[in-house]
Amino acid sequence: MTDTQQDAVEAPRGEASEPVSGQARSLSEVSAEELLALPPFPIRHAEFVNRFPVPMEEFEALERAARELVQAPLAPGGEPDVQVDTETDERAVEGNPPEDGDWGDAGPALAPMSLANFEGIPQTAFRPPDCTLAVGPNDVLVAVNVDLVGYTKAGAQRFRWANFTTLFNPVLPANAQLFDPKLAYDHYANRWIVCVAARRATPQGSWLMMAVSQTPDPAGPYWIWATDATVDGATATGNWADYPMLGFDTRAIYVSSNQFAFAGNFSYAKVRIFNKAEMYAGGVGAGHNIRWWDFTRLRNPDNSLAFSVQPAAHFQGLGGNPPAFLVNSLFPRGSSLTLWTLANPLGLWTGGAPSLSGASVACRSYDLPPDAVQKDGGTVRIETNDIRLLNAVFQSAGGTQRLWTTHTSAFSWPGDSEARSVVQWYEIDVPSRTVVQQNAYGASGRHYFFPVVQTDINRNAYLTFGRSAADEYGQLRQTGRLVGDPAHQLQGSALVATGQASYNGGRWGDYFGIGRDPSDARTVWSYGQYAGSGNTWRTRISAARF
Repeated sequence: MTDTQQDAVEAPRGEASEPVSGQARSLSEVSAEELLALPPFPIRHAEFVNRFPVPMEEFEALERAARELVQAPLAPGGEPDVQVDTETDERAVEGNPPEDGDWGDAGPALAPMSLANFEGIPQTAFRPPDCTLAVGPNDVLVAVNVDLVGYTKAGAQRFRWANFTTLFNPVLPANAQLFDPKLAYDHYANRWIVCVAARRATPQGSWLMMAVSQTPDPAGPYWIWATDATVDGATATGNWADYPMLGFDTRAIYVSSNQFAFAGNFSYAKVRIFNKAEMYAGGVGAGHNIRWWDFTRLRNPDNSLAFSVQPAAHFQGLGGNPPAFLVNSLFPRGSSLTLWTLANPLGLWTGGAPSLSGASVACRSYDLPPDAVQKDGGTVRIETNDIRLLNAVFQSAGGTQRLWTTHTSAFSWPGDSEARSVVQWYEIDVPSRTVVQQNAYGASGRHYFFPVVQTDINRNAYLTFGRSAADEYGQLRQTGRLVGDPAHQLQGSALVATGQASYNGGRWGDYFGIGRDPSDARTVWSYGQYAGSGNTWRTRISAARF
């Protein structure tokens, strides 16, 4: 695309919000009745079904077509241009160099060693779960749907909010339905961040519920707010927010969302900026007021509407306040990603304005993945959703600035009976806007889905994902790569949790969770779903280290 064509793309619209008041909330204030109360509305409202940028009928046709075999691209040696998953031994590599410095020799290519593996939140009234995780110096905080639980790193439950309704009760609008939680631990400020979407059919409403811990203790008090998602800045719209994604850096918190008209159709992607310092101080004045800046109507460099823009969790080493980065794929297929650069994020609070620009990054082709076959599933498949990127991590270490991201794609294995879903991952060199590593990862006859990626302080990478096949129930697995491994290659995967039976719920949630341990930055924790007995879902928390 020429510079002239890029200049013709409509720039994202930016606008500041009006102040919104907040409150403090603590577990010590919650009554016994609230702790025992069940969350309301376990059934998704009919007006809030569309999760894609096309009508459901069109998406279902695309998904059925995704099963069809296509000619697999071949590498120069005549083999399929994809990595076959194999199992390997597990061992650890010693050493803990600083983020901004020389990380030294990463050692031989060995699979990550499992350090912890214990059960997470059991099945709730909601199906399926949306697994999200944040890890701090002493605690692992996880959420599914509307449940929020804190564990020690040894696997003991330390505390539990009865549900997000309890946490946000003082500011939650009446009859609002909560969904799609996201968690983060801000290692720059030693604070915990909670985001969950809320919506209401009558009267129509949509909110991004935000909470930040008042101290480094996730069991302590929080500041809480309900931020109106139907407004773009301060301008009213007829849209509600779906699929909020959470990122942060040294200065701000970033929440992206897919905006849908209450009538049902996709409208555009939005990015909301919050000032960390303002939120961590409990807002401004007696009303605990906060503001935000919204970017809306994001378009890719080819002028198509952006969808499911992922803000990165930033690991930037010491010093400076570099721009924030976000990334998205193209729907329903493509051979490029859009890398967004967000400069001056706190412009609203310093007398200026933030700026957001997107650049096209060429990558290997990806396509809508087919739903996954499972053992004893009959015609019921595990839904793998679409090609949206499922998380993003930016790391600046030793002068190297890289962004990692991953999603589910399709691949046709030679001799297989149909196309399969695979993990596809990318390492982007941010200054040059080029992909320096990428590949698809899977195996013939098997489906891989819902990957998440994280790096450790040594620039090693870790991925967690689901897998199933005609002879395999939906299970949870992990893999990774050392910084010195052969380019474009992951280790063989290791089992985290074995599937126990077929899962007839179809949907398999929307994402898994992953985070770097701030008390040992060589360790990465993850949280995902696997199939339980009796047609149930179960969740598993695990930690690994090279």
